[in-house]
Amino acid sequence: MKPVRPAALVDVGRYPMDNLDGPSGTEFLASCRSELQEKSICVLEGFVKPHALAGMVKETRALIPLGYYYDRPRTSYEGNDYVDRNWPSDHPRTVEHTNRYRQVLNYQIPNDSLVRSVFHWPALTEFVRRILGFDTLYTCACPHLALTLQIAMEGDSNGWHYDSNNGNITLLIQEPDSGGEFEYVPGLREDHDEHYDDVRAVFEAPRRHARRTDIRPGTLVLFNGKYALHRVAPVGPTKRPRIIAIFSYDRRPDKLFSRDYIDMVRSFRQDAETGLNPRP
Repeated sequence: MKPVRPAALVDVGRYPMDNLDGPSGTEFLASCRSELQEKSICVLEGFVKPHALAGMVKETRALIPLGYYYDRPRTSYEGNDYVDRNWPSDHPRTVEHTNRYRQVLNYQIPNDSLVRSVFHWPALTEFVRRILGFDTLYTCACPHLALTLQIAMEGDSNGWHYDSNNGNITLLIQEPDSGGEFEYVPGLREDHDEHYDDVRAVFEAPRRHARRTDIRPGTLVLFNGKYALHRVAPVGPTKRPRIIAIFSYDRRPDKLFSRDYIDMVRSFRQDAETGLNPRP
């Protein structure tokens, strides 16, 4: 297949990724930095052009049956796959949330795919580097987790959690018919105070305490989740799964994820329902 220029897939008229040093690029960068700093989130709606998005939907849906089915409750904090029993049973650190979705790994995504073309676009990497304020930045080298697809069927959710660091970059490819909203509370924790009472309030009444962003397919999102509690709400009744691509970067060119985590993911089943048809 003939390679596709990433600039032909992205709306560079609206988002001048390939001219960040020009007047429009400088203004664009400043706006994105301000939005990320003030809101913990920067939303670039319509980042991918409609024809490119249609192609991404087709190619990613074909990959769904390959995905590893992650279905393990987790807590909201670091080391969140395991409950720290040193805390009381009803403490926010011990509360477990549904964490269930299918994950397609980097090596399963074809090299000539449209989503990979965007991920490896040097102009996008440079944009992310400038927004996050790093001296250097590279697309992650991990053959398993550099680029992944997260697919959520009816009832699936990426439960409440904090990220281990700031700078999560995603591209929504397909939305479900209902549910699956991105919900978050910016600045909920501080280095010196976890504000556990406020966290508990979010768990008990998310519609009252959390913000929701109407993220449409084709939207690129930069999110700072180290201090912002967040989740993907449970997907409701739907005939189509939620599909989102996750782009991983690092300040080192040789970044690999831990062998233990990769082995855990690859131990998950691949024969769960695909969600390509409505569940009964």
